[in-house]
Amino acid sequence: MSTTSPVRYLLHRFARRRGRQFVGGTVLVVLALALQRVPALVIGVALDSLLLESRAFTLPLVPHAWIPTDTAGQATLVVASLVVAVGGESLCRWYGVLVYERANLETLHDIRTAAFETATALPLSAHQAADRDLLSVLSDDVDNLEDLFDGGRAAVQYGGDLVTAFAFMLLLNWNLAVVMALLPIVVAITARYYAGLLEPRYDAVRANVGRLNARLRDAIEGIRTVKSLVREDREAERVGHASGEYKAAAWSALKLRAIYNRVSWLLAVAGVWFLFGVGSYWILTDTPAVFTQSLTAGTLLTFIMYTFSLMEPTRKLAVEVLDRIESGQASSRRVVPLLRHDAATARNDDGPPLSVTDGGVEYDAVTFDYGEGDDDSDDESILTEVSLTAEAGDFVGIVGHSGAGKSTLVKLLLRFQEPDTGEIRLDGQPIADHSVHSLREHVGYVGQDPFLFPGTVHENVAYARSDATRSDVVDAAKRASAHEFVAELPDGYDTEVGERGTTLSGGQRQRLAIARALLADPEILVFDEATSHVDTDTEAEIQRTLRDVAADRTVFAVAHRLSTVRQADRIVVLDDGRVTERGSHAELVEQGGSYAGLWAVQTGAVAAAAHETTDAAETEVRG
Repeated sequence: MSTTSPVRYLLHRFARRRGRQFVGGTVLVVLALALQRVPALVIGVALDSLLLESRAFTLPLVPHAWIPTDTAGQATLVVASLVVAVGGESLCRWYGVLVYERANLETLHDIRTAAFETATALPLSAHQAADRDLLSVLSDDVDNLEDLFDGGRAAVQYGGDLVTAFAFMLLLNWNLAVVMALLPIVVAITARYYAGLLEPRYDAVRANVGRLNARLRDAIEGIRTVKSLVREDREAERVGHASGEYKAAAWSALKLRAIYNRVSWLLAVAGVWFLFGVGSYWILTDTPAVFTQSLTAGTLLTFIMYTFSLMEPTRKLAVEVLDRIESGQASSRRVVPLLRHDAATARNDDGPPLSVTDGGVEYDAVTFDYGEGDDDSDDESILTEVSLTAEAGDFVGIVGHSGAGKSTLVKLLLRFQEPDTGEIRLDGQPIADHSVHSLREHVGYVGQDPFLFPGTVHENVAYARSDATRSDVVDAAKRASAHEFVAELPDGYDTEVGERGTTLSGGQRQRLAIARALLADPEILVFDEATSHVDTDTEAEIQRTLRDVAADRTVFAVAHRLSTVRQADRIVVLDDGRVTERGSHAELVEQGGSYAGLWAVQTGAVAAAAHETTDAAETEVRG
């Protein structure tokens, strides 16, 4: 299905499973349209037979034996036909639209949930490449696909109007029906030209909607920075520029629609004028030589009623339906590329599950480069031939200057990224050969800026395990040194944390994130700069937590503050993506290398030495 059009892809993958509902609803709507044509036909017959008495009373497709011979009976048949036609049309249209719309809503629901599931299953690199536009695709474009399906239903309805009306015209007078067929042909030609002009305009509209939403989201999410730097005017200008581009694209489509709206209306009116002129000449001259059938006033009236009833469907089919379909197609071209990731994602996670008992980790000559144009992190860029081993239960600290590759190293363990060369093994099993889902069940992760969902403290901690009880949550919070501050909150574990946990301090959010990771009870825990945004007291508490949790599981702690990993069993020093030193804190300080230099800077030894040198120089000058 990779080469099919976006619309065909959606129909094949999602709409086909409800094909019976769509077909059933369509059949009922078409039947309703056929019944809608009966009143005009019966009125035309009644005019000729009962009022003008210009011909015998007959109804197309109705056996002659069923038709009364007396005028009263014929009038009763006319009234009964009108009642049955109107009642049948109403019932068929109501139920047909109901069946179709239910199938429509269910299909859109399937597309929406599949798009979200696919988006969450994509690797982080895909999110980083398209994050600014992804939210717009998931919300605006998926919702806008309703235009595609509504447009399809409207096309059936209005197209059915044309087909059934033309069928009745052929039944009444095929000569005149052939002449009137010119009207929809002309409209179809102009509509095709209109659609070609409209398509690129709607593509531009959808693209500009995505950019505008991204700009609005960035401004709101960064409102603290905007206000602190007094840049409200600049953000307003940038949003105004994005909104202006959207306005220009939408105005371009709207102008084209307005022009064609008038053109299609004039074509329909001209068709009625033409019909009246030709029909009147036909009746007055008693069948022109180019025609083979006679024409009565009642038949001409029926044709005029059909033509008037065709005007609105013709215009809507050419304008509104095409607008909806083109708008929906523009969104489909943005949604389907996301949905097509689904098969690739499944192939990347179809390996056997990992079987982890100890939690030993090995990096074997791992090399990774984010590649040109990838801005995954300001801190990490590349790893080169990195090899290290963490025995089960080891506490491994990873340190180095910004840009050394620290966070990248642990992201590879979680398969947020895949190494270019080399291999990572967990209990001797290459993680690339096993399911990503099962890998992450055994590796817990706490980042430097933990995310909390709107909800209670309990709900955020229990997010790690759907079956977690209150006692499980409290136990995890105690192990993460979070229970004390939670107990002091207004509603304890039932306290609402606010959007992204804004009612809590950075240290409190960090400890809840640690509690959440501990509740999952993984064999390996990764702390990525877990103390970078907290104060000294909170750092000390988190350090104690790290020591406690490292007692019965393997721990990797990426740290900028060396005090966080001072008690680690092994410290790995990265510089420019390479391992330059490794050993315990005491061993590395004694070696006098880059770690010892970093330690001296952070503990103030360098500053103290500089101060002593300055004092000595001043003493010498005074002497």
